[in-house]
Amino acid sequence: MIRTRAYNIIGTLALLLFTACGQQYQAKSLVKDFVKEHAVEELDITSFSDLDSTKVIGDSLFQAMQQNAAKDPLFKQVDFSGQKATSPLLYIRMRYQEDTLELSKTFYFDKDLSAVVAFK
Repeated sequence: MIRTRAYNIIGTLALLLFTACGQQYQAKSLVKDFVKEHAVEELDITSFSDLDSTKVIGDSLFQAMQQNAAKDPLFKQVDFSGQKATSPLLYIRMRYQEDTLELSKTFYFDKDLSAVVAFK
């Protein structure tokens, strides 16, 4: 009985680990595809942070990020119409090299990790 319970716990933890790794990989893929499609020039991506979530960003801040994204000189005009802030928002930070500087952008996703809904 104790052995069965231990196997169940280990199996559950392994499943959670693989799910988290899958979401991390999916988030990185979404960002890479977004950058490839919308960047004005090719970016030298150096690393990504861990995928995380936030409930702090409300509708007004979310809309402000979308409006500022339209003015970002690094990316072509991005149409975020129809995208709404879900709770929680998932996010990942991408670090990239530009000349001798290491810079970063934070990309936000809906809770289903289906699309980039904003960035800053």
